[in-house]
Amino acid sequence: MATILYGRDLSPFARRVAVWAALQGVALERRPLMVNGPDFETLKTVNPMGRVPILMTEDGEALIETAAIIDFLEEQAPAEAKLIPVSGAPRREVLQIMAYGHNTVEKGVALVYEKNRRPEEFQWPEWRARLEGQITGGLDEMESRAPADGFAGGDRPNGADVCLTLARDFIQATNPYLLDQGYPKLTALAARCNAMAEFGASNPTAPA
Repeated sequence: MATILYGRDLSPFARRVAVWAALQGVALERRPLMVNGPDFETLKTVNPMGRVPILMTEDGEALIETAAIIDFLEEQAPAEAKLIPVSGAPRREVLQIMAYGHNTVEKGVALVYEKNRRPEEFQWPEWRARLEGQITGGLDEMESRAPADGFAGGDRPNGADVCLTLARDFIQATNPYLLDQGYPKLTALAARCNAMAEFGASNPTAPA
């Protein structure tokens, strides 16, 4: 049985799993199902909550939640393919950068729902402004932690590079005005990463 990933590339959570697996040389069969729309009931047959990502392992085990799936991939990977340092300050640094990326895209998803899913008469301008401020705060912190050149992982991307790039790409794809102040280090890192097939194949901002 193939390892199957459920979720579209526009989902920053499903894309993180796809990029992570690609960097580790793990082949995936993709099922780009949408949480919104007719795919919801199909997704519920695999994850009763109807959420993505879902990773169906070769043994038929359905894993949910991005962090748990990443933990599985890290556990299975040989030492040279792991994207998170094993211990100490280097591990904490990567995990903290990953957390900023994760939190930023969570707020980005919330903003998409507020702007695009909630009827206009029920939208709350103060809540939207709060979300935008939280996203900007995350982008500011990620810009300060992004490598000036190369990758945070050294000669190849690690988990920090993955989350920095995917957070920036998701905001670019959904609410690009939040990137108007530039974020030059993040933008340059995303360009370096997306030039790699492991990232570029799932880049939601790439021209069709």
